[in-house]
Amino acid sequence: MILRRGLALLLLTAFLTAVVLLGVIWVMEKGPSPTLTALFCRSMRETSAIRWIPDLFLSDAEIDALKTASTEEVETAPINTSLIHLSKGDPAAETKDDAEPEIQLIEIAEGTVKGKLLIVRDPSRVILGTSDGFGRQPGLQLTELVAKYDGLAGVNAGGFNDENGRGDGGTPQGLVIREGELIWGSDSRRYHVIGFDRDHILHVGTMTGKEALAAGIWDAVSFITHDGQASELIVNGEVQSQNLPSGVNPRTAIGQRADGAVLLLVLDGRSINTLGATMENVCDIMQRYGAVNAGNLDGGSSSVMVYEGEIINHCASVTGPRSIPTAFVVLGEGADRDE
Repeated sequence: MILRRGLALLLLTAFLTAVVLLGVIWVMEKGPSPTLTALFCRSMRETSAIRWIPDLFLSDAEIDALKTASTEEVETAPINTSLIHLSKGDPAAETKDDAEPEIQLIEIAEGTVKGKLLIVRDPSRVILGTSDGFGRQPGLQLTELVAKYDGLAGVNAGGFNDENGRGDGGTPQGLVIREGELIWGSDSRRYHVIGFDRDHILHVGTMTGKEALAAGIWDAVSFITHDGQASELIVNGEVQSQNLPSGVNPRTAIGQRADGAVLLLVLDGRSINTLGATMENVCDIMQRYGAVNAGNLDGGSSSVMVYEGEIINHCASVTGPRSIPTAFVVLGEGADRDE
């Protein structure tokens, strides 16, 4: 009898919880604020596992009207490498910047936007780390990827196949270039590329695999959102406003200052402390810290930053850190990749 009552109470609790959740979703989708409805639906559609939630109470036509416009086919200007003046090897520049540490970890707390920013003064310390056996083996967690390269720190990088949020992180989406070799993707297809050339200058823009290699791209990934929104945020100092409309979610991004320093940004979300950040929030932070070029990386439950072997941000995945195929890894001091 006691067991039966306990089970009945459990079922009733589950039923009431479901009713409350559905009520909240109905208000968000059918409530009086079109702005809030658009933000909610965009946020849901940026996820892999629950992007179907807007379908509960909205018609296909209503959802189409709220979608973030695809910018996948929009071409961006090539990176003007002359805007980046690497301080490495320049005694005058190095003396001028002596007050700045080689690695600087900054807490981001701006209203409801919270996360971590890592500034890496020497861009040659930032490499692309990859898991093994793309398409055949599961990916690695970020802590494992950073450890694989004896790294000091790292953030997740490119997207991966993640149908219904159940991907194993072993199959990248788009292009992957590692040490000047195209190891995933097509040499003829156009991608939104985010990565470094052999001179450690960050490139963000559209190019084929062949064009990327011809441009001297050494380490790179590609990324677009589920709705086809491109990853370029800032190109040659110009904000790419067409790519900023978005929902609120955890975010990962990479940028580079005029002096070559690399900005690695992870913003938390889907927690009681913060729902997340918009692309506009990401772009604002990148601009504030001097980014000349910046690109959006894979976000959501994949957004993680590791420092000295530990995850230092709030991971949004309820099952723990995701397995991923690629990461931007910060090497330890003296572990320069230059030959």
